[in-house]
Amino acid sequence: PRERAEVTVHPDGCVDVVIGTVSNGQGHETSFAQLVNEWLGVPIDKVRLITGDTDIVPVGGGTHSGRGMRLASIVIWHASNKIIERGKQVMALLLQKNPSDISFNRSLFVAAGSEHAMSLSEVATAMSTRGDLPPDLRGSLVAECDETINVAGFPYGCHVCEVEIDPELGFVEIIRHTAVDDVGRAVNPLIIHGQTHGGIAQGVGQALLEQCFYDSSTGQLITGSFMDYAMPRAHNFPYFTTEISEVPSTTHPLGMRPAGEGGTTPTLGLMINAIVDALSEFGVKHIEMPATPERIWRAIRGKPQRSRILPDGIE
Repeated sequence: PRERAEVTVHPDGCVDVVIGTVSNGQGHETSFAQLVNEWLGVPIDKVRLITGDTDIVPVGGGTHSGRGMRLASIVIWHASNKIIERGKQVMALLLQKNPSDISFNRSLFVAAGSEHAMSLSEVATAMSTRGDLPPDLRGSLVAECDETINVAGFPYGCHVCEVEIDPELGFVEIIRHTAVDDVGRAVNPLIIHGQTHGGIAQGVGQALLEQCFYDSSTGQLITGSFMDYAMPRAHNFPYFTTEISEVPSTTHPLGMRPAGEGGTTPTLGLMINAIVDALSEFGVKHIEMPATPERIWRAIRGKPQRSRILPDGIE
């Protein structure tokens, strides 16, 4: 997968981050701004994330397969380092010093052995207004990074759940769900917990409720709206217990692993295995997804499971 970031520091202190990874609700506006805050010392509310506009964003593979933070962090990091190096060159020229004499810490460039300091915004102002700088250091304080990442990252974890089943109705109640996921370095633990909660809900939906049905004669989708398609709701779930383990990845320069699919991936097998375990006293060894109350009721009574439950004339 390929990703690109372009970071621009403006004279007013705002920083634009143009990137191809578009948020689908994962909180990129917060977590990507946290990265810029850590590396450039810019306040989070001064960071503007620009995505989705193909007139501005020339490259980007989207956000899927746990690639958002993993790839974005690499290109934002490299672009931020280039910003710092350009800033050091500008300040060194203005003070007639070597770039190696300039250090950077929390948005300030400082010259060794002196009290001279310049902020990122002051360097950006100098680049846009000074005519005595070399051509390559005039204009905007901007840097970009475009990379294709050829090494994979592998998150891992452990999920455990407890279910109770009403044998008369086949209804499943989730009593407890506990999850521990290793995401390498966690940029924003609150967002990661939220993604784990959402992932568990998505997995439970597929394991217990969700299925598409079609009219066999026309191919028309019968479950074409949420009035017909069974979606999980808050009352289907207990409070989740989620924890984050942080073991830095050896295949990522910042130690990050994907996090967004930690809830969904294990939940499918987890729910079905828990149901089969609960039904083992009835000799049940397998049940198809979604494990609806009728399928569970039939399994308890040794009746064949119907793959489709539809009105007469519809399969």
